[in-house]
Amino acid sequence: MRNRVRTALACIPLILLGIPVRAAPAPATPVPAAVAQAGPLHLDSPVAARCYSSPFGWRHQVGPRAPAGFHNGIDLPAAAGALVRAPLPGTVSRIKRMGIGGLQVFVEHPGGLMTLYAHLGSVVPALATGRTKLAAGDPIGRIGRTGVTYGTHLFFAVFADGRAIDPNLLLALPPCG
Repeated sequence: MRNRVRTALACIPLILLGIPVRAAPAPATPVPAAVAQAGPLHLDSPVAARCYSSPFGWRHQVGPRAPAGFHNGIDLPAAAGALVRAPLPGTVSRIKRMGIGGLQVFVEHPGGLMTLYAHLGSVVPALATGRTKLAAGDPIGRIGRTGVTYGTHLFFAVFADGRAIDPNLLLALPPCG
């Protein structure tokens, strides 16, 4: 019986047991070889952000509806209604409104990259009516507060061959404040 209780407790996140948890440093996430072989890659920020407000990696609970866990992207602060633009040419693969991310747009890019834009208030009419091809700089949508947010921002994630990588490796923005 004692082992069953110990096993059950091991499955409960420490934060729910009232045990303080410090965020572990983010694991090293080098740009995958397939992406690196294409040469140096620098992205312009999809919003007019000068910093990031929440980094890639493990983080503590930030609110009652935002649990502790791995944050597989970064938060870029932006005003409500600010335009979100594609930093690379690509093809919209999915638009969905669901859960913690709210209104989300997924874009596939050459070389096995995929980008995700979440917490949007709206998508641009061209995408809403079926357009899928984007050039670098094309509008995707506008900043909103869909999903779980504690202030207006864009959640921006980059995946290389299906694996999350730190978007700030490509943006090189400083942390806010």
